[in-house]
Amino acid sequence: MRKTGIELLRIITMLMIVCLHYISKGGALAMPTGELGINGYLAWLVEAFCLVAVNSYVLISGYFASPSSATVKKAGRIWKQVWFYSAGIGAVAFLLGQRYSIYELMNLVFPTITEHYWFATSFLLLSLFAPFLQNGAEKIDKKSFQGILIGLLLFGSIAKTVLPVQLPWDKLGYDVIWFVTLYITGMYLKKFGIPQLLQKRNHALFMYICCELLIFCSMLLIRQIYLQTGKLADFISYGYSYNFFFCYLGAIGLFLFFLQGKEVAEPARGIIQNLGGATFGVYLIHEHQSLRYQWPVWFSCETMIKKQPLLFILHMIGTVVVVYLCCTVIELLRQRIWRVVTERKTGK
Repeated sequence: MRKTGIELLRIITMLMIVCLHYISKGGALAMPTGELGINGYLAWLVEAFCLVAVNSYVLISGYFASPSSATVKKAGRIWKQVWFYSAGIGAVAFLLGQRYSIYELMNLVFPTITEHYWFATSFLLLSLFAPFLQNGAEKIDKKSFQGILIGLLLFGSIAKTVLPVQLPWDKLGYDVIWFVTLYITGMYLKKFGIPQLLQKRNHALFMYICCELLIFCSMLLIRQIYLQTGKLADFISYGYSYNFFFCYLGAIGLFLFFLQGKEVAEPARGIIQNLGGATFGVYLIHEHQSLRYQWPVWFSCETMIKKQPLLFILHMIGTVVVVYLCCTVIELLRQRIWRVVTERKTGK
């Protein structure tokens, strides 16, 4: 059973992901090459601190997976959930009057192949690799494990972080290779233990905060160079990618902070575990192609960038919480119906 702190982290990471979508799809994340007001800087700062959410989510999977849990059946369950929401929400939207092009229809019917949800596609592919990764991790020694992990990091993260060029293979962390890197990082921490430097929660939290501030400061620095010279425009937000090394380290810091947290008593533990188990559904609902640009319009997110900073932040928090809770209720209802249907089929 996962620790309550990790289930709480899953909840927080999904809140962060909704926040990222509020900022980007709600029009708050202004182009860094242009003028940035106070709210513009705030949006980029929030973006930096929420960016680790995806990495942390995959780290959890790697840390808590085992050869018995990493099966093809698990990949099948993920596919079923993705298809249910992709086709289901699409059908409801169609009945309400929305019409789809052939390409949009393909996205609904084949959501993983077409990357309707890019995260779900990469996560599903990772789930297919998981049995090999888990069984391999059982037999590999620490030195060999370190060599593999360092090699993947040099190729997929460190090189793009230190070299001021666009590398041809860099997918900004949206690909399954980066997910494999995160997954085996989680496995490494589970098998060989937490580094001594990060065995205190405050040290792990400090690393998370410092890494995210460095990402934000990298944007400010390169932006200033651009404003002075007109160069490096494409690199201003280069640090805002999942496979940027500071984003990787920050995710580890946040993960270890919650991993080493104390357990909470009932009934809070049960509530947290139920909410944590619904997070993937929250993603699939609010990021559906029929909804991802609609809910920011419903909440008038784009108009808030011109408001007072406090009002902007409060609106952001309120909107993210409401969207998260609404999607959570839908997902918990789906889980309950699915259990009832399954029990009837099995005769229980």
